[in-house]
Parts: sequence; structure tokens; C-alpha cells
Amino acid sequence: MTTQQTKIAFIGGGNMAQAMLSGFIAAEFPPENILVCAPTAATRDALVNKFSLNVNENNSAAVIFADIIFIAVKPNIVSTVATELNTAIQRDGTKPLIINLAAGVSSKQLQAYFDDDQQVMAAMPNLPSAVRKGLTGLVAAKSCDQESITLADNVLSCIGKTLWLDDESKMPAVVAIAGSAPAYFFLFLEAMIESGEKLGLTYKQAEAAAMQSGIGALTMASSSASSVVELKEQVTSPNGTTHQALVSFANNNFKDIVYQAMQAAANKAAS
Repeated sequence: MTTQQTKIAFIGGGNMAQAMLSGFIAAEFPPENILVCAPTAATRDALVNKFSLNVNENNSAAVIFADIIFIAVKPNIVSTVATELNTAIQRDGTKPLIINLAAGVSSKQLQAYFDDDQQVMAAMPNLPSAVRKGLTGLVAAKSCDQESITLADNVLSCIGKTLWLDDESKMPAVVAIAGSAPAYFFLFLEAMIESGEKLGLTYKQAEAAAMQSGIGALTMASSSASSVVELKEQVTSPNGTTHQALVSFANNNFKDIVYQAMQAAANKAAS
């Protein structure tokens, strides 16, 4: 069986689930091998129209259907969903791998809703999974064997990179540096575009310049043997234009601002 033949199910059809679904479809997962369980008919109809996949009102349908079940609901609903899934598992005798995507719910907490041998994981994907450029942080519970870890890694690698953690206490840091991070880049682009307009460019001109510069810089950073510090130095001539911009950033405590923002995100994830 190829990775794309793995049957996957989502409990919940919100933004993160849809981002991952977009990535899986782009990675040529057959829509007939994907199921989304959602309580409202409007959500199910929208998912069918967008992805042409399977939908069901009942969460228990995922247990019989899937090799992997992603719990993609709000944290306060995880206990209800896990209890429903456990009831179906006990009834049907199947044991799909269960991966929780809800922030703040650890694999240990999730395990408590199931038998000790039920394999569960905690994961934190991010929005670029939609274009197969995501980053998913993962923690496997003690119940997981190497086969399940390999399965999860192979499937999630289809929508980006995976980052396996040996300590669940590190997951808030992944939330801060990956889960929430796309918004930081969008904010920086927004600020660059607005600044470009103030300096005399049209919105379209500023947008094109900022976007292409960002794409180029990130492509270089991801493919270069040089560190990001070394790349920064290569762009910066002494007393040149870039140097003046970087001095301004430093004078305004740019790195401290970034750290404080990421600390706030991590604190929220840990609470």
C-alpha cells in the first residue's frame, strides 16, 4: 500500500482541517480515501463541493473507515470526541491511529480516554500545509510503535516537513515558531507593503516587490549552506542602505519584540 492509499479521517472541518485536506488532495490522495465527520449539514455540503470527499454526521464512522483519525476540533470538545471514538473502537474492534490537532491537549491527556494500547499522538500543523509547505510538530505517546510513527511521518510529510519531539513540554515552542508563525510573516509583509506605499509605490508595486523578496529570501535560506546570519551579512554593506535599515530595527528592539510575541503564543499554548 502506498502512502496515498492510506485512509484518513478528520473529526471537524475547520480551517486547519481544510488546509491539510487541500495539501493531501494536492499530494494526490484519492478523495474517496478521505472522510470528514462534521455535525452540521452546511459544513458537510461545503466540504463535498470543495473536495469531493466522503462526509458523515457521526464521528464513529471514522473508526471503521480510517487508518488515521485526525481530531481537528476545539480543545474543549476533544474529550467528547475521544469518548465517542473510544466507544466505537470498543464496539467495532478496530484500532486506527488517532492524532490530536487541538492545541493544549497532550498525547498523555488523550491517552486517558482510551485503552493503554490504543496508539495516539499529539500534533501541531500549520496553515502552509495547504500548499504542501507546512511544518507539523509531533509527539508520540508511549503506546505508539515504530510502524505507527512511520505511518504518521510518511502521511504528514506529504504536506510539508515533520518535527518529532521527545518531550511534550516543547510543543508550545512549536506552536510559537511554526503553528502561529505564518501570521508573523503575513504581518511583516503587510507592514512592508504599507511602507512601500508611503514611500511612493502603488499597492500592487509594493506587494509585488515585498512578495518576491520574501520568496527569494526564504528560498535562499532553505537551500543555502550558509546560516541566516551569514546570508544577512552578505546583503549588508557597511553604512549602506541595508545597514541603515538593520540599525533602525535594532534601535527599536526588533528581536525583543519577536521574542515577546512568540513567548505570548507559547504561554497561551501551555495554558
